[in-house]
Amino acid sequence: MMYYYWKEKGIKPSEFYNMNRGELTVVRAFYERELKDKNKKMKEMSKSGFACPFMF
Repeated sequence: MMYYYWKEKGIKPSEFYNMNRGELTVVRAFYERELKDKNKKMKEMSKSGFACPFMF
């Protein structure tokens, strides 16, 4: 998760370490939701015959 946010969102690992427990819980929930949404889009696209992970 930390690598994803560093690569995709520009959030440094030190920012994760400095987050309080509640904030980290919310970030983790957002991460899981984003992955779920991306997977849903990929499934929908694969049903149409075209799925490219670089479109997200």
